[in-house]
Amino acid sequence: MFMERKAVKIYTAPDNLQAEMILEVLGKNGIPGYKRDLGAAGIMNLYSGNSTFGEEIFVAEEDVPKAVELLEGMGLEAEPETSSGD
Repeated sequence: MFMERKAVKIYTAPDNLQAEMILEVLGKNGIPGYKRDLGAAGIMNLYSGNSTFGEEIFVAEEDVPKAVELLEGMGLEAEPETSSGD
């Protein structure tokens, strides 16, 4: 049976490069996550390979404490929210 997991935004990266680095660190620590483009970020990522519109980072609600710890270890300040990433 499929178990639904609530997504929580933990950080807004200023660009695609930082978002990808964060997702890599999360993944290497067993935390699946995804990013959502802000504004025209998706188009800018396609045309220029990077965007300065920002990227929101989401993880499952149960992974938030460990994800926040990892972000802080990277020198970043997490901003966990309770809103869904749908």
